[in-house]
Amino acid sequence: MKTNTYRTFFKLAAVPLLAQFISCALWPAASFALAASTATYTEAPEEVVIKSESSEDLRTKKPPLKVKADKFESIAQSLEADKRLFLFESADFVSFSRNHPEKLQSARVIKPWSASFSEHAVITFYPLRKFDEVFGNSYDDKKAKDLTWTLSITDEEGKIFQKYSGSGLPPETISWEGENPQHEWVRAGHSYAPIYVFITEDGTPKTIIGELVKFTAIVYQKGGNLTISLDSSSLFGPNKSARVLDKQKGEPLLVAAADLIKRRYYNTPLRVKVFAQAKDLAGPQAELVRNFLKTSLMSSENLLTFEGLEDTYSQQRTDIILLNK
Repeated sequence: MKTNTYRTFFKLAAVPLLAQFISCALWPAASFALAASTATYTEAPEEVVIKSESSEDLRTKKPPLKVKADKFESIAQSLEADKRLFLFESADFVSFSRNHPEKLQSARVIKPWSASFSEHAVITFYPLRKFDEVFGNSYDDKKAKDLTWTLSITDEEGKIFQKYSGSGLPPETISWEGENPQHEWVRAGHSYAPIYVFITEDGTPKTIIGELVKFTAIVYQKGGNLTISLDSSSLFGPNKSARVLDKQKGEPLLVAAADLIKRRYYNTPLRVKVFAQAKDLAGPQAELVRNFLKTSLMSSENLLTFEGLEDTYSQQRTDIILLNK
């Protein structure tokens, strides 16, 4: 009986000792708290609650995806200006201020003065070449000292527009800027004939006519205005009386004028002046030119004005005047 009593006492005493051992062994390592139990030593604990000391919460929701995108990316390139349009130079256009010496001096150009104008040598004549066509190489400087020569540039009515003269052998070249001593400029669409006269020592004149000079468009600076003068027969037909622009000659000529304005004088105020046989014809023609330029230049209404004036047939023309100074 004593043996069984000792065994029972040992079993009852081992329960609290085991609980204390488990509590001491687990507390430092995991920092868990054991809830107090109201059970007796002869009963197992009813509930054990384990609480974590971490303050972070687990989240399962993903943050929104942020992707930067340009909504105009697909059309951005088409919105850029085509800079090639502003660098275009039409071969049909003649400018008194443009400098292309490589064209003027090239032997491959049959009429170099008709190709374009340079800043200094506008129209070049060759009197010595014409002199050799008449006399050959029979004259040298000493023998030609008594010779005289003249170069007269005449208009369509036979009037002298510009004149050069001298003695002895004529020079190899004469450069002319297109303006006479009265400060008048050559007119677009009109022909000018160079007439060479060589007078020998015995007073015998030899006359030779050079190739005609004619341009459909010219540009010149006069005061504070840059004038682009166009041939009305190219714009409105041979009689200069059409009320629509000529498709083959007129529109390309205005395109060339618009290209020059875009390259150098964009957003410059301009005025279109058309000289026609009657004012009621000149007005609609001027409006046609103004509307064409407005569309080509994409200019606002207040930058372009127009005016129609009456004039004689020889003076009929279309002037685009820019206030550039």
